[in-house]
Amino acid sequence: MSSKPVAAIVGMGDAYASRENRKDPLQLAAESTVAALADAGIHKNQVDAIFTGRSPWADKRSQWNNIFASHMQMHVTFSSELTMHGAGLTSTIAVASQMIAAGKAEYVLCLQSDATELFVDAVAMGAEADADPQFEAPYGPTIPALYAQAAHRYFHEFGITEEDLADVAVANQRWGAHHPHAAKAKFGEIDREKVLSSPYVATPLRRWMCSTWGGGTGGALIVTSPDNVREGQDPIYVLGYGSASTHEYLTDRMNMRSCKFPDMGAFPNLTHTATVEAARQAYLMSGLGPSDIDMAQISMNFAHMGPIIMEDLGFAEKGRGIDLYRGGHTGIDGDLPTDTNGGWLSFGQPGISCNMDSLVEAVRQLRGKPLGLAPARRPDTALVQGAGGMLAAGSVMVLSSAA
Repeated sequence: MSSKPVAAIVGMGDAYASRENRKDPLQLAAESTVAALADAGIHKNQVDAIFTGRSPWADKRSQWNNIFASHMQMHVTFSSELTMHGAGLTSTIAVASQMIAAGKAEYVLCLQSDATELFVDAVAMGAEADADPQFEAPYGPTIPALYAQAAHRYFHEFGITEEDLADVAVANQRWGAHHPHAAKAKFGEIDREKVLSSPYVATPLRRWMCSTWGGGTGGALIVTSPDNVREGQDPIYVLGYGSASTHEYLTDRMNMRSCKFPDMGAFPNLTHTATVEAARQAYLMSGLGPSDIDMAQISMNFAHMGPIIMEDLGFAEKGRGIDLYRGGHTGIDGDLPTDTNGGWLSFGQPGISCNMDSLVEAVRQLRGKPLGLAPARRPDTALVQGAGGMLAAGSVMVLSSAA
């Protein structure tokens, strides 16, 4: 372990919306921020900087970070969006820790919210945002159709099957079925037959192998120096972080013939992601390795991405990530509980806020205060992986309940 954590999360707040209880992104962000400030025991005037991800899909105004600060009447020395796709949201904590270490801030607020399905046509907006306007968009692909290309390649290279992906969906739904805000909780636990009898969305991906748009979520974290932790706070310590980005559109990735990151595999390929480099950086900074991680929260929007990401994180050899799901390692009694709120696959993707949902879940579990199920053994360390774009960007954060 590193000799000293690089930052401490001393305040956390979350907020939720549904069709029956509609809230827009600004309201969700405000509610979660008020809760985070109260949790940290500080006043909003003590916050020196605000970092968000990109503008919520349900509120596409530019400079959304400034719009939020104005709404909250928070006067800060610095405010910015980190827009490395969704992965930038996990990296807000990294940038916050750097600003604190430089002596430019005492408290930094990192937040994100969204409620895409409650306000816009999520399917149309997603495809428009993530398809190459010259080579992909003219053919009208959906996001599942783009990701399905990587699934086919993964099947081809490693002999993965639809039955394997069904096991991933079953594992995540076992967690999601017991979370009060999971989009798929109403369906209860499922089995392989349930998954394989669901219709194709984009072969080989069936409906249960795809995440759904959730309702609405907001999450806020107050970050400070480890030396600034006060009595009465319940800190979660940042031990290390990393990030990497390799391209924008899937066609860009398919045309790549080389990469500066050595662990990305032989090119061209669609079975390695930038997460492998982000993880290398995070492990190096923290002094920890995969065997030291008690719990993982990852960015799995389609079932094949679960094993791919777990491989990139070093929890399994390339092509063997499915063994973690098939062997029960990611479950309640497993040695690596993963996506304990159901993950993107079962909790859902409310929009840009889905990476913050993973961070919130990690903090809750490390504090022993989950809204859903808790692992049989309370975790001391957690890894949070964020992703964005078409396999484009990855970020990794290593957290601990102890300094």
